[in-house]
Amino acid sequence: MIDFGYDTRQAQVAVKSAERRDLPVPDEIRDTAAMVDVALKAAHMKTPERPTINDVPSTPEELAALIEERAHAQRIAASHRAIGTDYLEPIARKYNQLVRDQVPGWIRALQPEFNGLVKQLRTQAKKLPANLDKTWLDWNDPAVTGPWEKAEGIAFQLDQIVNDRKSMAAAGALGGEGGKDNELYAVAKLPDPTVEGVVQHRMRTHISPEVAKWRELKRQPVSRWLALARSEHLTIELATPDEVRERAAVWDKWRDALAERGHAPLPGPRTIKAIESALRG
Repeated sequence: MIDFGYDTRQAQVAVKSAERRDLPVPDEIRDTAAMVDVALKAAHMKTPERPTINDVPSTPEELAALIEERAHAQRIAASHRAIGTDYLEPIARKYNQLVRDQVPGWIRALQPEFNGLVKQLRTQAKKLPANLDKTWLDWNDPAVTGPWEKAEGIAFQLDQIVNDRKSMAAAGALGGEGGKDNELYAVAKLPDPTVEGVVQHRMRTHISPEVAKWRELKRQPVSRWLALARSEHLTIELATPDEVRERAAVWDKWRDALAERGHAPLPGPRTIKAIESALRG
């Protein structure tokens, strides 16, 4: 059996995502996938089933011939299993690496469609009430239901793109990137911290509430996307392959600089220098 280290399932899902979006899949990937299948079949070749009473021949000569035939089949199956298993590991490794090499280009290729959908979403967001919680919307008002239905279709397509990016990221050894808020960082980025922003508690009064709203609307995907489209501080932008980790690091910089700021109403020169040092680090 192929072990976890040589499992090709994540790569296969990534390839299917790329194919569904008409992204280029090199012939070498398809050929190597076919070789994985060949090796798998060989590695799991079964031996002939044990004979039953109905398989007993009429003469000793026929039995001898059957035994010779079955012995040959047993040897062939055993050899296929051994050689197939030998080939399975390197072929699976090659397949995973070929897919991994394609992941950055595939993820970047998702951005134009993502950006176009976000533009459409912002148009619908302007037509809806300030409170986007589904429990507070007036579903009898066509001025609400019309834009909402359009936003719902857009949000569904955005979720599909994000899910495809997630599958590709997993195949590209980027799974788990960004920590607990990796879903947010995959689609939006925080503003870079500045000394002025840290001193004025921009994180506490503006950025954190918008992140909290994102978390709060987890079970309301349409409202979640609409709220993000309206955000004044979070920028919707599909992350490039390594950008989720970079966006998570921005949050860490805010946190470190705020720790240096402390709770003083007006930080002094020494504190300002400490904040500047934290932002550089």
